[in-house]
Amino acid sequence: MSVIERSSRGATAIITINRPEKKNALRLADFDDLAKELLDADQDAEVRAIVVTGTGDSFSAGADLKSLANYQSNPLAHLARVHHCARTLAQVSKPTIAAINGVAVGAGLNIALACDLAVAGRSAMASEIFLDRGLTLDYGGSALLVQRIGLHRAKELAFFATRLIGDELVTWGLVNRVVDDDQVLSHALDWAHQLEQRSPTALALTKSLLNRAATSLTQAIDLEVVAQVAALSDPNVGTTLTNF
Repeated sequence: MSVIERSSRGATAIITINRPEKKNALRLADFDDLAKELLDADQDAEVRAIVVTGTGDSFSAGADLKSLANYQSNPLAHLARVHHCARTLAQVSKPTIAAINGVAVGAGLNIALACDLAVAGRSAMASEIFLDRGLTLDYGGSALLVQRIGLHRAKELAFFATRLIGDELVTWGLVNRVVDDDQVLSHALDWAHQLEQRSPTALALTKSLLNRAATSLTQAIDLEVVAQVAALSDPNVGTTLTNF
């Protein structure tokens, strides 16, 4: 059964990662399902905006390395599926909003950063945790971080896997707003409902113009594949999720 669930609120599609017992960590099949739900929502004529969120106390703990026991034997196949999901999110024409309800680390954080807008709860925690696992940035994180916070701050977060909590997320520029924990989804939906009233054509074109003006996310994803394969060749790479 898929842990990626889609519901609707008016003309807004809500895509929820529902695996709270694993802090919404994503297995390969979950990345596939997330990509499918994003594409389906983007192609649905009734949908005007997309909200991405998680259940429980987490947005997403990123890739579930425990479920990828054989990823080192075929890293290209693994990364192809993860980055297919990243490309799909990058190419969605409709506005996307991340509702960060808790932990968002690794690919989980980069899913949120790949959305057009992001709102987080005051207890939300985010980290580019890859180097703590002996890995490099993926899911477009190398481009997304630099686009959002600049090169030097991006390096600080990536090199040290710095953990940012609550208001620090907006101070660093990772999210647009920080609100009370119980207001995260409602705030994201309020934004979405406002966007529903905009011209979908003008909104999609505006999004495309802004994205094209930024560093190429798709090019960054291609470079990340090369770097991550090299990192995965290290036999000492950890295969367990970090405790949060």
